[in-house]
Amino acid sequence: MLTEKQIRALKPREKEYSVSDGRTARGEGVLVLRVRPNGAKEFYYQRRIGEQKSKRKLGNWPALTLTDARDRCRDEKELVAAAGTFQELLDSYLAKLEGEGAASAGNVAWSFRHYVCEPFPGLVKRPASLIGPADIRDIISRMIDNGVTTYCNRVRSQLHAAFQAGLEQEYNPRSYLQVKVRFGLQSNPVASIPVQEDWEQPGDRALSKVELRTLWQLLPEKLSLTTAELLRFLIAAGGQRPEQLLASDRSMYHDDHLVIRSAKGRVLGERQLHVVPFNEPMRQVLHTMAEIDEQSPYPFQGRVLGQPLNVQSLSRAVTKLYQRHEKAFAGPFTLRDLRRTCKTLMASAGLSKELRDRIQGHAFNDVSSKHYDRYDYFEEKRAGLQVWAEWLERNVSK
Repeated sequence: MLTEKQIRALKPREKEYSVSDGRTARGEGVLVLRVRPNGAKEFYYQRRIGEQKSKRKLGNWPALTLTDARDRCRDEKELVAAAGTFQELLDSYLAKLEGEGAASAGNVAWSFRHYVCEPFPGLVKRPASLIGPADIRDIISRMIDNGVTTYCNRVRSQLHAAFQAGLEQEYNPRSYLQVKVRFGLQSNPVASIPVQEDWEQPGDRALSKVELRTLWQLLPEKLSLTTAELLRFLIAAGGQRPEQLLASDRSMYHDDHLVIRSAKGRVLGERQLHVVPFNEPMRQVLHTMAEIDEQSPYPFQGRVLGQPLNVQSLSRAVTKLYQRHEKAFAGPFTLRDLRRTCKTLMASAGLSKELRDRIQGHAFNDVSSKHYDRYDYFEEKRAGLQVWAEWLERNVSK
């Protein structure tokens, strides 16, 4: 084993050379001192992965003492022992979302596959503990270079949540011993990546009554049947969140209502259930979709058999519809603006703000609502959606 005296006595040579701090068990790795021709002496943690050697610099001697270098080497060995990969971290987070019934699980899986796993196949094979801010920066930079704007922040948020879940799994004393895959995370590398705030301006676009009527009449001719019917269903349902609705399979559709798992709150670790009563326009859409395929797992099935329509495809369809018919509208709008449109126009139909909030599944965070009020407001929501359906028939669909 090396000593400080031996290190001090090592002289530079024409070519750099390395001295090991002794042998360790196979696969654990070893502390190595590299002596450069210029006299610099550097500590490395070295281990063999397959047929290749992997080195990780720990610091320079004498600024880093031999004792401290051994401590850091020991830390690196612990990381190797907990070498859960970046891919396994992403898979673990997706499993967590699916276990909670999160409506966003499918969309997050698509994001990880489309923007992380496929473009960076080598990166996701690395231990999650070795993923740094520069790696996350490269992922987001690739998206920006490909013309992606606001969704960069979504992917950043999803990656941040994945690493945060890994940290909680690592340091939760109640569940630590039951964890099969450990990541050895010390911090969240995404925390250093700034949000692109200029792409996060809050929207304020709401379609007028005339514009909503125009959109409604364009739907069946300008979009696929499934996409058009889904948009009509979302509007008739008072502007539900499309990602949550699409994540609801047929088991969530009952005779007179739909059950949605809301991302806005949890009860005993599970996502809150949001009940949406049916009105006549919603029933008509479901009847149309049943005529196409009443056996599919999801009423609004996408191109992939057994999977719902992707919310990104729906969003693109709305944007392209506007682009083809710009002159018919007062300005651009997106899928997200339809929820705001319904919220605004339901006020014109005479619905109170509280009832509109309940129909759209907003969270009520006052103490009374969170801890005491267990009334379901089903009848109130059903009456409100009936009023909304009648308003749509008078002002939009006819």
